[in-house]
Amino acid sequence: MIRLKKSKGERRRTAAQIEKTKAAVLGATGTEAKKETIWKSLRKRKKETLTQKFGAFAWKSLHGGYKVGTYWKHIDEDRLKCQPCNADTESMEHIMHECRVSGQETVWKIAKEAWALTGIQWPEVTFDLILGIGTVEIKGRRGKMRDGRTRLFQIIITESAYLIWLLRCEWRISREQNTAKIHTVQEITARWRKAVTRRLRLDWALTSKLSFGKKALRAAEVKRTWTGLSDDRNFGTLRKDFTGEGVLVDNAIQRRPPGRNR
Repeated sequence: MIRLKKSKGERRRTAAQIEKTKAAVLGATGTEAKKETIWKSLRKRKKETLTQKFGAFAWKSLHGGYKVGTYWKHIDEDRLKCQPCNADTESMEHIMHECRVSGQETVWKIAKEAWALTGIQWPEVTFDLILGIGTVEIKGRRGKMRDGRTRLFQIIITESAYLIWLLRCEWRISREQNTAKIHTVQEITARWRKAVTRRLRLDWALTSKLSFGKKALRAAEVKRTWTGLSDDRNFGTLRKDFTGEGVLVDNAIQRRPPGRNR
């Protein structure tokens, strides 16, 4: 009862970040996202677009909960800065779009090349837009949402952003901030393709009605998601038969996903 009586006001830092995220979504789509919609988009697993790991990453980022930049101001000033970049203060925005040790430049270059295969213009992706990606929709000429392209865009953005965060943490912690051990372009490219291929395989497995029944993804929607990307020779790790007519469902029945969904 005491806990229920305590007022639970929204943190100023969280409220400010939510407003920035709403503005970013409005600028990219022309539609204003509600605060409740942004929070719900991180929790829902509809159509298996946003992973649980990214949902946790975005939730914590919206609260400003990561120990980067100003968090270290009165603790350790060396951690306050991003020394390889000569940046006075490291921030999530810096890590995602400016840092030279997080691999962000290579990751976003590959992501743009992959999205270019759809023939749709690549929008300006900011850190604020990444946090609200669950509310972003790709629409056709008549204003109708294109479900396949929306799923693909959200998958590319979330996998790319989370990979950048992982690369930054690996270099900071596992590689002890050694500039001689910065991730190479080849290594980053392989990691990105592996992450996207894993999502494609997951989509393929989730079309199995034998394993998932009514909750199974529709094969047609999965095909609309990956058409173009899976056919390009530069992404040879993506098996073409995953999106082939009549093959997607049949193969999914023969192979069951590992773990709890088995």
